[in-house]
Amino acid sequence: MPLVSSATLPVDSLWNRAGNKYSEGKYGEAAQLYEQILNENGESSELYFNLGNAYFKQNLPGQARLNYERALRLDPANTDIRHNLEYAEAMQTDKIDEVKEVFLTSWMNEAAGFFSTEIWTIVFFVFAAAALLMLYFFIFSHSPRAGKLLFAGLCLSIFIGASSLYLGYRQRGQMLNRMEAIIYSPEVTVKSTPGNSGADLFIIHEGLKVKIIEKQGNYYRIMLKDGKSQGWIPRESAEII
Repeated sequence: MPLVSSATLPVDSLWNRAGNKYSEGKYGEAAQLYEQILNENGESSELYFNLGNAYFKQNLPGQARLNYERALRLDPANTDIRHNLEYAEAMQTDKIDEVKEVFLTSWMNEAAGFFSTEIWTIVFFVFAAAALLMLYFFIFSHSPRAGKLLFAGLCLSIFIGASSLYLGYRQRGQMLNRMEAIIYSPEVTVKSTPGNSGADLFIIHEGLKVKIIEKQGNYYRIMLKDGKSQGWIPRESAEII
């Protein structure tokens, strides 16, 4: 699991120290330094990726998966992050069968996550400009053949531009609507009601990704990806992605 080189980021002694600790096999110290960078300088996909690697090396599936998921939110097209996230998922104890989404919904979620919101915005403006340019030449074109080609290009540009605008909006919604979490505690008993008085429903383990469907006091009502199993857990047992 290679780290992202500091050459891709502003030169920082703390970053270099963290990389050196990782190379020496001192993964706990490396993680502490990356956490310090996160607190002092803010988030980045590269930082979350390296932090996830440091936790993965310590066999901490909750922290590893959380940071890979956060890295992927900032850089959804990064194949290295996706690859390492698959390793982190394989570490988790619970194996839950995921409910299958409608094909169109699944495809749109995948497409929206392929680029960041910023990239989708750029794509929209490029094809919006192309559409305006083609419209201009179409209006003043005197050739029937050229007119047909320009009209086809105009329709294609409008379609791609509108699609990129929608996918960018969808991607932004996924970023802002942070209603997914990673279980942080080694083992959590899911209750029927918020609090210790509820009946025990089932047990989940560190590293599992869950959907938050309600918040009440110090408790989350969560649903597993099978679309059926749900219940209440303490907030401190999970971390929102």
